[in-house]
Amino acid sequence: MRWFLIGEMSVALPKNNESQSPRSRAVDVERAVAQWIFKGELTAGQKLTEQEVALRLGVSRGPVREAFRALEDLGLVQIEQNRGAFVRKIDLDEAIEIHDVYSALEELATRTAARRLSAKQIAQLQSLVESMDAAAEAEDLDRYYFLNLSFHQCLVEGSGNRRLLSNYNRLLNELHLFRRFGLMQRGEMQLSNREHHQILDKIAAGDPEGAAEAMRRHTSERRRKMLLGSEKFDPKSH
Repeated sequence: MRWFLIGEMSVALPKNNESQSPRSRAVDVERAVAQWIFKGELTAGQKLTEQEVALRLGVSRGPVREAFRALEDLGLVQIEQNRGAFVRKIDLDEAIEIHDVYSALEELATRTAARRLSAKQIAQLQSLVESMDAAAEAEDLDRYYFLNLSFHQCLVEGSGNRRLLSNYNRLLNELHLFRRFGLMQRGEMQLSNREHHQILDKIAAGDPEGAAEAMRRHTSERRRKMLLGSEKFDPKSH
């Protein structure tokens, strides 16, 4: 299961595409389209055409068609018979369902990781939290969002549970379609990172249950904000 970071540079395909295998070209196209979705260049419900993507990336339509199928498997694209491919559109009810399962996995991962993380890994988490403090102070949403994803991903990877990680990544891809909504209001980044500090403090203290409880409070607050803002929620713009 591939996980794409919005902070990664846009995929630059080699000029000599003939030197690549068809599968390699399809993976490059998949990464590029996923990043366009994550960065908001492509919006929920927007139609994707093989020809336009192929021209933009300088490849044939075959790798694009394969990339669309892979993106459908990742939950980012919906392919409808006789209509084509569209950026997946998620309504609030489905978003809440995804969020609840995703949050349960985060809690489990945090509890497990707290028993396994090395001092070096904890120091890496500390560095991420401190960097999020700086991003929040600068009101740099893009930077904060990227660091926030990295923090949560490190916790899940730290659990050592490959099945958990696989399911988490699938839900993460789907949450990319709307998750930034919860961090858009002024001051929300500071509040969110305060909760990250609380999670990390429990991990550093060797308290797996306390860390899991702190993560539960964190995800419950995220859910509450999502519901409070439901009247303004527009998956087309988030």
